Amino acid sequence: MNGHKAEPTTGLIRWGILGCGDVTEVKSGPAFRKIAGSALMAVMRRDAGKARDYAQRHGVPRWYGKAGDLLDDPEIDAVYVASPPSSHFELGRLVAKAGKPCYAEKPMGASSADAQGLIDTFARVGLPLLPAFYRRGLPKFRKVRDLLNQNAFGMVERVQYHLASDAHLTCMNWRLDPVISGGGLFVDLGSHILDLFDFWFGPLELKSCLAENRSGRGQLADYVRASLASQRQSGIEIEFNFAHTGEPRDWFHIVGEKGSVAFAAFSPDPLQYDFAGVRSLSDENFCTEHVQQNLLENVMECLRGRAEPWATPEAALRTWKLMEGILKNNRAGG
Repeated sequence: MNGHKAEPTTGLIRWGILGCGDVTEVKSGPAFRKIAGSALMAVMRRDAGKARDYAQRHGVPRWYGKAGDLLDDPEIDAVYVASPPSSHFELGRLVAKAGKPCYAEKPMGASSADAQGLIDTFARVGLPLLPAFYRRGLPKFRKVRDLLNQNAFGMVERVQYHLASDAHLTCMNWRLDPVISGGGLFVDLGSHILDLFDFWFGPLELKSCLAENRSGRGQLADYVRASLASQRQSGIEIEFNFAHTGEPRDWFHIVGEKGSVAFAAFSPDPLQYDFAGVRSLSDENFCTEHVQQNLLENVMECLRGRAEPWATPEAALRTWKLMEGILKNNRAGG
């Protein structure tokens, strides 16, 4: 596998996927076939039988059981790394060595060191590296950004996000293994929330935090609370409770001097406005069959040299450093 610097692609972009697991079934995989000028040519999974099953169900021409075999395929122009975070750096390094652009699942590695290593690797060979923080491309969250930029709520006085779920008590997969996930459900889901705040308000600064294990299951933090700020916005509060056994909660609340908006992060529910005590619901349809498709359309345009990326590796690195700062005391046993 010989690396080379890639020029912008003008024709069909032919994709390969390393790690065709759950995230590729609906969220991302089908979008590679549905976007104009894009084709999904091959998938890889260490269990070649599962790779073959995926390929046959999704109409993908080829499947592999080894990453190197997919990367050596001359009909693959760009690669999507969709494996768990612990393998992002090693697979990304191989993608760069093969001379192919990379779209990498969030949070882009199992640590900020992984993220920095990926950025440095792709910078050295002059190839695009784009993280899959796809919520930046979803209409609801872009609408919120537009409203904030238009000063629709006046001076924003308070920004809050609360998530309460029993996911830590019921989750049985790799997300609770810190070696594989990098930090459990907070890293998996919380990275989306922190990236959205970065998208709306710019780089964030950690003011105070608490991260602890309340469920007694393992040692990972399943309760996280933090106060954040940016140059554009102070008073950002987040709370994640994965040991919760009551009513689930998933709620943003942005309050300004002229009005407020409330909405969920992980469902396509409408925006709920309150202006001068008059409440209303947005009439926009925020349902998206393949949630990564909007961002992937932007990725394709970036590879063609016709757009700037909505999600950048530098922002992904900022989010990783912020998460590590929040989890520091828990990881140190504090």
